[in-house]
Amino acid sequence: MPLLTFDVRLTQRLGVQAAASVPYVTRSAVVALDTGTLNYRESFRGLGDTSLLAWYRLKPLRGWNGVVSAGASLPTGRAEAPRFRPELQDGSLVPVSRLQRGTGTIDPLLGLSIDKRVAFGTVFGSVAARLPLAESTHGLRTGASAEGSGGVARELGTHRLNGFVRASWLHRQQDVFDGTPVLVGGGHWFYVTPGVAAQVGKGIQVQAEVKVPVHRALANRQLDSRAVFQFGVSRSF
Repeated sequence: MPLLTFDVRLTQRLGVQAAASVPYVTRSAVVALDTGTLNYRESFRGLGDTSLLAWYRLKPLRGWNGVVSAGASLPTGRAEAPRFRPELQDGSLVPVSRLQRGTGTIDPLLGLSIDKRVAFGTVFGSVAARLPLAESTHGLRTGASAEGSGGVARELGTHRLNGFVRASWLHRQQDVFDGTPVLVGGGHWFYVTPGVAAQVGKGIQVQAEVKVPVHRALANRQLDSRAVFQFGVSRSF
């Protein structure tokens, strides 16, 4: 799923960032339920939700650098009326369609990232949260999520090439429709993510990483990936 990000520094410490997803998704699956099997196929194209953040670079403290951010996810992606099977499963609604272009709500976003240069490289960490406060016009409330991570980065022979490894924990609550839990999301994930970042030109950086879930505690039956490959290109002006 492509993600476009624009980061503008207004002063030495203050800046704004906008990010928008451009979904291009098609998938099909057969899900085994207690009442039988559910076959579905879904696809969509277009613009997803857009996040708009303001960030502020804190003064260094004992060698640590920090950046705090706050903003909101804006409902630029189209939200659709969800469809469910007529019967509940374990007290929860079973969706017939699981993908949406957007949440249909304005959701607050908070974040903090830190880093410090040490003898063997750079250590870093971050925490972030998405806190939906209301239901969409269709009655669907997206589950709140929180994520924390930490890792280390090191030059690989040249300052133009860096390797890194990051460990992260993600918690996400289930979606809720008109007060009834929905069998979408919900659970805890622990990832280990190795990756590399390369400077390939003036102001151009290429980064690739693989998120490997080493532990999962899911709140319900749901689709999940054995690994997630992420690739990105950034350009500084």
